[in-house]
Amino acid sequence: MNRNKRNLALIVPIMAFWAACSESDPAPVGLGGGAQYRTDCPTDGSRPLAKEGASAENSVLNLDVVIRDFQQNHSDFENFSEETVKHLDDIYSYETETGAAMKAFGFDEDWYAATAYHNTCGNMYSFETAGVGAQIGVDGVPMQVNPALPSYLQQVSAGPVLEYGECAETVDALSGLKILRGYKNALDNVTGTKCPGGKNNWANPVVYTPGMVNPYLLFKNTSNDGTIDMYDVAVQKLNERCDNKNFDQWFADVPSVNKRVNMILDLVRSSDENNDFVYNYNSSNGGFFPLDSVNPVNREWVSAKPCIETIQLTGSCEVFEPQSLSIFCPPYRYQYAQTQQDLYGQSTAKLCADWLNAGGPRAVNSEGTGHSAALQATIKNGTLGLQHLRNYGFTMEGYTTFQYKSSNQLPVPEELKFISSGDLWVFVDGVLVIDLGGTHLPAPGSVSIQTLAKNNHGCHVGEPLAMYTNCDGASDATGWADDSWHHLHFFVANRQTEISDFSMSLPSSFSIYAAPSRYGMPTVRKVTTLVDEAGFALNSLYVNAELADSTVAKMNSSHVPSFVVLRGDNVYGFYVSRISGATDKGEEGTMYQFEGVLKGVDGNVVEGGILHGDCIAFNVPYSTTLDEEGNGGNYPAGKWAQLMFWAKLMDFYIASSSGNRVEGFTEPEKFGEIGVNCAY
Repeated sequence: MNRNKRNLALIVPIMAFWAACSESDPAPVGLGGGAQYRTDCPTDGSRPLAKEGASAENSVLNLDVVIRDFQQNHSDFENFSEETVKHLDDIYSYETETGAAMKAFGFDEDWYAATAYHNTCGNMYSFETAGVGAQIGVDGVPMQVNPALPSYLQQVSAGPVLEYGECAETVDALSGLKILRGYKNALDNVTGTKCPGGKNNWANPVVYTPGMVNPYLLFKNTSNDGTIDMYDVAVQKLNERCDNKNFDQWFADVPSVNKRVNMILDLVRSSDENNDFVYNYNSSNGGFFPLDSVNPVNREWVSAKPCIETIQLTGSCEVFEPQSLSIFCPPYRYQYAQTQQDLYGQSTAKLCADWLNAGGPRAVNSEGTGHSAALQATIKNGTLGLQHLRNYGFTMEGYTTFQYKSSNQLPVPEELKFISSGDLWVFVDGVLVIDLGGTHLPAPGSVSIQTLAKNNHGCHVGEPLAMYTNCDGASDATGWADDSWHHLHFFVANRQTEISDFSMSLPSSFSIYAAPSRYGMPTVRKVTTLVDEAGFALNSLYVNAELADSTVAKMNSSHVPSFVVLRGDNVYGFYVSRISGATDKGEEGTMYQFEGVLKGVDGNVVEGGILHGDCIAFNVPYSTTLDEEGNGGNYPAGKWAQLMFWAKLMDFYIASSSGNRVEGFTEPEKFGEIGVNCAY
């Protein structure tokens, strides 16, 4: 059977312009003496319609992730656990035709002694012979109870078992693929590629390893005001299973063991009726390789993917060289080695042999002392090698927030959907909701937000965030409070070569309610204003990420309009006279307090400052390119002319401490946490 794959297409990020709306309401009692007012956005979910022809919702959703790169000789990687059930001695004693002994490259006595450990991984062979692991049904639900999940998520499928493999029908010539991979018998509710007509050359049952992790996250960093740093969390090992001996290294920064890269995943709005946000890289469209840059035309590996240096903890981008090949080439005398082909129909027999002759899957580059076996084989095979050279050994953790709206659960409840070929664990409010541990065929997992809300998920006594803001107003009787904010964490480990699939689908409402990316460009989430009896206004600005010190210093100079304020047919400029703060407000973002004056294009001060219904955004410096290409039909000509007027007065870019900066007005809408966008 052919068990190879093709390569990753480049991801082209799309940047968006964000603004925030405000309103004037009487302030709550207890905020001080005098007549006071608070500006904020409505909380009733109302959304003014955008100008005809303009996008009403963002087309891209940014999620922050941390990727940690590992070498393939790590004890928990490249164990070929599925093969050890039938081919343990073959691997241990294997020597290639050139005399390369796999024992010399990690498949040695220590590895052999851990046989029982390797065989705790759920796969079709270990399940058949010892009942290890759990099968997944055609409806995407496990076929046995998973006690690691809350009782209300312990659904059991009646089967039959879900199967994944090589489709019998080929792909059209335009794609270049001759072979497609997908599910043989998945029901319609399961996302992912499905083989046409359910016809397969081969298909194997999908089996995973439950119970590897503690069902509660550990939140490690709480500030004096009780705010929790949601980026500083730990997923903990529960059971010794499926080669997780050094699990504490997977999602932690460990010098000499892994290298960390902070990144942003761009989820693109789907074209289906749900308009969900989707990130999808699978065996049939290139695979999931976030650390690699690949030529989108010929699929050849080009380099390590460039990262944004300013958002890295070290200030620089460091990864190991690619150490794997995207072909099934196990370290023993594989029966299909001479006839195997990749998804383009190309023979990979020589590539596989050269890889094994150079030491095989665990022969890595040890900090410059020599190239990995994969790179050595690539050099000998030119284009074919580059088409399959990839960085497989990594883990990923991601985070975002979302706001629960009961109205969004009708007529069909919203779902969080994932597929992964590597270990995958998803947590909401610190409690496990999807458990797909182990290295396995692409396995689906999903959870209904309505089910979580009705069962008061994460808010029961003893759960990690039961006393935090996500549980304000929640109870076991009524479930989550409407409009409450909740926390989504996910963890992925890619530990075995040949398949690297990962996809996620988040509800379309995340464009309105999800928190902006901390690693992305600065965005205004909301502005609140307190006005005293003398008419003095103190504004509070909430942004997704801390602003750069240089940006704050320049805003304090008050000589340029740092903000643009849209009201009716007019665009005003806001000149900051003082800004201070950088107070971490958790899911609300980073808060700054600022003062200043609002001016019109005539230079006169606009009395009253920021008012109900205003939309506020960071200003950007003018350029000919911005003027000629930035409107895109989103703004009436009169408003665009005013925006360009204020841009010509702006002499610096608003930047976050990560170095990302606001560069244009490409989209007129801002979807803040209270769900109102600006109409133009």
